[in-house]
Amino acid sequence: MANFSEGHICHCLRHLATARRNAVITISGNRQKTGKQFVEDVLSLARGLLELGLGAGHVVAISAFNSDMYLEWLLAIAFVGGIAAPLNYRWSFEEARSAMQLVRPVMLITDESCQGGWYSNLRSNHIPSLRWHVSLSSSAPSSHLINTWNVLTTEMLRKQYSGKSDLPLNYRWAREGAFMICFTSGTSGRPKGLP
Repeated sequence: MANFSEGHICHCLRHLATARRNAVITISGNRQKTGKQFVEDVLSLARGLLELGLGAGHVVAISAFNSDMYLEWLLAIAFVGGIAAPLNYRWSFEEARSAMQLVRPVMLITDESCQGGWYSNLRSNHIPSLRWHVSLSSSAPSSHLINTWNVLTTEMLRKQYSGKSDLPLNYRWAREGAFMICFTSGTSGRPKGLP
C-alpha cells in the first residue's frame, strides 16, 4: 500500500505517465519509449512479478548491461517492495556466488553480459534461495532451460498484464524502506552488501 508521506523511488512513475505521457523518455538502439509506454511496461512487469509470487522484502539479483530494460526492472522490483541487488557482470564466479550467498536472492536476472562468464558456472553450483532466472537476452531461451532452470523472459512476465495499467499506482515498501543492496569490496576484496 502506498504511503505518500514517505519518499519512494516509484513516485516518478506518476509524473512520467502524465506530464511526459507522449514524450520520448528512453532510447535504446532502435527502441524508443514514451512516458506512457515506459510506465505501462514497468507496471505490467510489476504485475507479472506479483503474480509469480515476488513480494515485499524478496531480493532480486540482476546482472546486465545498463539499458531501458534494466531501469524498468529496477523500478518494477521496487514497485512490488522487492530489493534489487545489482551484481557486477565483470566479477569472477567466486565473487558473484559470495554476493548471492550473502543476500539470498529468489530471482536472478541476466543478459548476454553474463554468458560465458560466472553464470555458466552457477548452473552447476546451486544457490539454494534461487527460484527463478530471467533472461534479458533478445533470443528466447530453449525449452530445456525453461524447464530445468525456471528460465523466464521479460515478455513472458509482461504478456498477460500489458494494457492493464489503469489500475492505481499502489507500490509497496520493503522493510526499512530499502530498495537496493549496493556491493562494496572495501579492503577485504570480497563483496559486501550495503542496503
